[in-house]
Amino acid sequence: MRISFLHTASLHIPTFDRLFSELGVKAQLTHRVEPELLTRARLYGLESVKAETTAALSDLASADAVICTCSTLGPLADSFAKDFDHVFRIDRPVMEEACRVGSRILVAICLESTREATVALLKQCAMQLNKKIHADICFCDAAWPFFEVGDTDGFATSITVSITQRLREVEEADCIVLAQASMAVAAPVLASIGVPVLTSPLMAAKRSIQIANRSLIAAQR
Repeated sequence: MRISFLHTASLHIPTFDRLFSELGVKAQLTHRVEPELLTRARLYGLESVKAETTAALSDLASADAVICTCSTLGPLADSFAKDFDHVFRIDRPVMEEACRVGSRILVAICLESTREATVALLKQCAMQLNKKIHADICFCDAAWPFFEVGDTDGFATSITVSITQRLREVEEADCIVLAQASMAVAAPVLASIGVPVLTSPLMAAKRSIQIANRSLIAAQR
């Protein structure tokens, strides 16, 4: 089983290596890290990195499953997946699960560049599942500087502060989605908040295994 990843931050490498080890799945994992794609997408928009992102995904597409772990690049991964259905964006499984959990969804993001793509994906998942939802965005912009300097504890704490404050402002939430993979570090801190907290890495890992098994079975036919 071969599973490949397109990352924009190297910190995702140990995360997924650990997840696959904990899941007891023997897979050949290939990690490609392209931080400049996120940098340029934030500055100049997705079109500025479309060709390079497509080329990177094409290089990885020989694997049995491919995950794009950058939420900002998610729409480009969706576009690529129209022709390669074993490729998917990391936040799709978690958004589908959020729609199953409830209708009032608090979505936490750290980057403005992910907002439009994240909301669009959530609405798309709701439509596909025939669910009516209300999405409320919690913009944790104060957290990102901690991420950029590698302060994981500060990053998690700042996300928690923003979400706790936002929960006081909204009427109610059935679940909280930490929309970016890097935000999963805040989940343990939020465990006692009283609302289910959903993160993308584990769900995406499980989805990739399902897709890879499907690919392997198809190849044997």
